[in-house]
Amino acid sequence: MRTWVGIPAAIGLFGASLGMLRTYDTSMSKIEYLSIPPAVTTHALAAGYENMAADALYLQFIHYFGKHLRAKQKFYNVYPVLDLVTNLDPHFEGAYVMGSMALGDNGQVDEAETLWNKGVRANPGKWQFPYQAGMSLFLFGNRNDQYLRAAELFRAAAALPGAPPEARYMEARMYTVSSRQEMATKIWLDTYLHAPSEEARGVAERTLKRMGVPLPHRSGGRP
Repeated sequence: MRTWVGIPAAIGLFGASLGMLRTYDTSMSKIEYLSIPPAVTTHALAAGYENMAADALYLQFIHYFGKHLRAKQKFYNVYPVLDLVTNLDPHFEGAYVMGSMALGDNGQVDEAETLWNKGVRANPGKWQFPYQAGMSLFLFGNRNDQYLRAAELFRAAAALPGAPPEARYMEARMYTVSSRQEMATKIWLDTYLHAPSEEARGVAERTLKRMGVPLPHRSGGRP
């Protein structure tokens, strides 16, 4: 579990350089870009407080992500910010999970894979990282090479202590691409019904609609 103590201080430390949005006016629309503080400056200011700085940036990413998800808008500058967050804290699992979800929903599957590859390298021995990396490619990928890479990741996860049996099952499924639609639908439906955050549920909802799958009734939520 991450500690959130001191986040207001971290946000104050960076001040205007960590302002969340830069707004660009065009003749057609207003586009909001997630701002990217200079990496060198960020590392210098965060010396000794890298986790707090990563938390501050991550909170801004989540706010930006949720806002644009609800407005059905594309995301801009998300990968560089997530790259900086995971440079500051390479073990921040939540940043990889939510970051890859935002990138995948934005059609940036290669960037999501790059982000997860960094997480897998930085966290050897933790099955969660290759497993989640494989799941990201399974859910958002659309090329055979991405499915084959997902199979490699699930196989790597299955070989690590504590990995669930589903890892081997998912490895096998990656070699059976014809079954992908059925499995993907089940996973997205489960995410829509039981997601721990509104951002994750929103991505599941948008994906199911793109797939033409009717949304099930969700207790306590909208149908």
